[in-house]
Amino acid sequence: MPLEEASLEHPEPRRPKMHGDGLKIRGHKFLILKALHESRSQLSISIEGVDGVYASIILAIDTENDALELDELADDAAHTALLAKKNYRASGWLKGVKVQFSARIMSHEHRDQLIRYRSTIPDTIYQTQHRGSYRTPVSMMTTPEVHLILSDNQVIQGEISDISSSGALLNVPAGSPIAPGDKISQCIFKTLDNKVIIVEAEVKRQLHTENSSRTRLGCRFVNLDLSITQEIQRYTAAIERLNARRR
Repeated sequence: MPLEEASLEHPEPRRPKMHGDGLKIRGHKFLILKALHESRSQLSISIEGVDGVYASIILAIDTENDALELDELADDAAHTALLAKKNYRASGWLKGVKVQFSARIMSHEHRDQLIRYRSTIPDTIYQTQHRGSYRTPVSMMTTPEVHLILSDNQVIQGEISDISSSGALLNVPAGSPIAPGDKISQCIFKTLDNKVIIVEAEVKRQLHTENSSRTRLGCRFVNLDLSITQEIQRYTAAIERLNARRR
């Protein structure tokens, strides 16, 4: 059983609220949970039918058996309620992104004079930030070329710096005829398995670096359908796995 140890960080004071679209792809969910675990992010736990929010952390991830191990709640009443009610919600922070999920306690055990809860993997993980979802940095070794076709049919060639299911940070040549508020009729790039993704986008921000030959564009994807969103999620999950192997 592959288990990974961790310890604690900051609290989140409010009972988490589930909203919006979430991540359901198994591999992508494990990447987010692993990042919470490795960054030692504290989780705020709320228990179905119980008032209050309690602190815990992910102590281990069991990828073979689709399970999490969580640290014991310090409050005795909360501990008893969690074992009785079983269903809980968790909320934490990952690089400025709020991560939320619901899951269920399957069992608990004493180990090293501490109690560890064994939990199901959440069906869905929700993430909230200004750009709407967690951005995955794209390694230059993946040749992340992108072609931008503007509304006047001009074409700009650039590279993807990071990407999420809702948008991307792109590098384009300095002086390119594009600015915040501009629409991109087609943002075209390939996944790691050479599938072509074509999406509409709009430029939300532009970042210049002095004496640089490149300009960065923060873009939001628009008019996405479910199949394209899922393709982008698969791409970002594959990139995360590639990045993890290179660390």
